[in-house]
Amino acid sequence: MASGALTEVYSEVLAQICLAYSIKTGKALTKDLLVVDESLNTSIIRDIKRLMITQSSVNLSNSSFTKGFIEYIMGNVSGKLNWIDAQGRNMMKVKQKFKIGTGYIVYNDKLFGNNPSDNNPYSAFLKAKTGARPDKWNPADIWVMNRDGRTALKRLNRRVQTRSKISLEYCNQFLAKEFSMRNIIPISLKKPQSTPHIEIINSNEFVTRIALGKTNNPTIEYTYGNKDVKINFTIETVELAKGQKAATARRNPNTIRGKVIAGSQKHIRLKYHVDNKKLELEYTQSGKPSLAAAKMGNIGAANFQKIISNTSKQGINRLNEIQKEYDDIDIKKDPFFNARQLGVTKARNQTNMIEPHMERIAEYVGEMWKEINGTVFDSSESSMNNASAIWSKARAGELGVSISAIPSEQIKKRVIQNLFEAAASISYVTGLNMEERQLEMEVGMDPTPRKTNFNASVYVKVF
Repeated sequence: MASGALTEVYSEVLAQICLAYSIKTGKALTKDLLVVDESLNTSIIRDIKRLMITQSSVNLSNSSFTKGFIEYIMGNVSGKLNWIDAQGRNMMKVKQKFKIGTGYIVYNDKLFGNNPSDNNPYSAFLKAKTGARPDKWNPADIWVMNRDGRTALKRLNRRVQTRSKISLEYCNQFLAKEFSMRNIIPISLKKPQSTPHIEIINSNEFVTRIALGKTNNPTIEYTYGNKDVKINFTIETVELAKGQKAATARRNPNTIRGKVIAGSQKHIRLKYHVDNKKLELEYTQSGKPSLAAAKMGNIGAANFQKIISNTSKQGINRLNEIQKEYDDIDIKKDPFFNARQLGVTKARNQTNMIEPHMERIAEYVGEMWKEINGTVFDSSESSMNNASAIWSKARAGELGVSISAIPSEQIKKRVIQNLFEAAASISYVTGLNMEERQLEMEVGMDPTPRKTNFNASVYVKVF
């Protein structure tokens, strides 16, 4: 089986081939067209060669590369759907939506690296010296550029190299402008399914927000049968009025100037993954159709604690009231998320450290269960009656209460919005806007002003 790094290369190169084929022919590439007698169709590769550039390690004429590549892309990606047919559909939709013609070239992101150059779309970002990884600023796997885009990029990079530092916003607005003219189109690839979906992230054309007051979401799903907690919510896309910047619009999502795109609502969730201590963004919800097979981003424990704590402490305060009674089992109030309770880091490997305290941990879980669900927790339920599960459920409960116990729905939605934007590589924002701070002050809180730590750049998410 190929390594994760190699399969990533395979999926990216396949997307390049599929998009180049659609640009050349106006059609979707299929398995039967691309693979003939267990070899790549050399006439197709020859016809599209000038429309795509890959890293030097990729040689579509060399059997040592193509053997593993063909084996991978012929396999199933979702159900009975193979990679080639699925990605062919996706890239055809990209070609149509953005009107990509033969004047464009499809670049692999691995061409660029961290070395600034005239042709590197990350050069200006690296000059901004944010400390963030380039893929957090722009998670594109392929970059599609026409001549005007390449010329503008070269001009930008030569200009910024003479400066000691530039602002991140300068980088973002450059890319937003070039994207609006469809000169530079960064594309982030997610695992495809039968129906292609395209989302534009961080342009000055569209903003994604929680659909306020239109669904029963957000809800906190804290149930038997698993070790996790799920934060369910519904998002929608708003087309911005002309002249309104996305970063400005996100400050006041209730009053965005623009119109909601019909059919853009998606029921999604953030799910706490116990083993890697991350909140993972999934485009699915229990009882709803799945929109994507892959994880759509994540945020680590240190960052989700910071976002929640620096946005609203109302839920944390309620959690702290519960936690103060459990210091005998190493429950601390600060930080509220006890990732190393009893010295445990991987519960499934350290059950001997948990087992003497299972009854007390179950009591702790029970109080959080009642806070979230309003019902009595049954510790004898089979999925909860083991050391690893109960310890993990305690971590999930801490996260769940820190959000569910926020009494104001507007504040709760802002906390979730901030978490969602961080996980989705949209922005890293903490705190509340002026209207939200007023709501906190009315209940005696000392609210934290909104602070934008980081705004990602524009990109297209294809899934």
